[in-house]
Amino acid sequence: MKMKSFFRIACLDKLAIASILLGASVLISGCASTGYYEDRGTLAGAATGAVLGTIIGNQSGEPGEGAAVGAVAGALIGRELGRKRDQADYGSRPPYDGPSSAPVYDATRVDYGALMTEDEKRRIRQRAGRDDIVNWSDYLTPDEKRRLLERTDQSIGF
Repeated sequence: MKMKSFFRIACLDKLAIASILLGASVLISGCASTGYYEDRGTLAGAATGAVLGTIIGNQSGEPGEGAAVGAVAGALIGRELGRKRDQADYGSRPPYDGPSSAPVYDATRVDYGALMTEDEKRRIRQRAGRDDIVNWSDYLTPDEKRRLLERTDQSIGF
């Protein structure tokens, strides 16, 4: 009977250690954008701290608590060491995450003539009473400009 209860305690202790390690690493790393070495340092520090904490905690009879304290302390130390290395590599700027996926429009530089069909250009020329239109935005209404931009977005696939 004692063997069975010891086995249950040992399994629960390992489960508790694994849960604490996972929870600590998630809480410490958080949802913020971090650098490459900061992420690696957090995980490596948590693992190293848990192992050392288990060894030290085993000497005092509490390996689970030792592992938890060691994991948290190791993750904090590893994160700071990784952050220092990222700062040395990247300087004060954050690491490059790639180009932004959001389209950026500058309405003052749109070449509406390139977006219009020949029929639309002919209609605007008739309405303006001129054949030599260079800046099409001067002769288009806001609704016409919006429709042209929306049509362009649909053809591009935005």
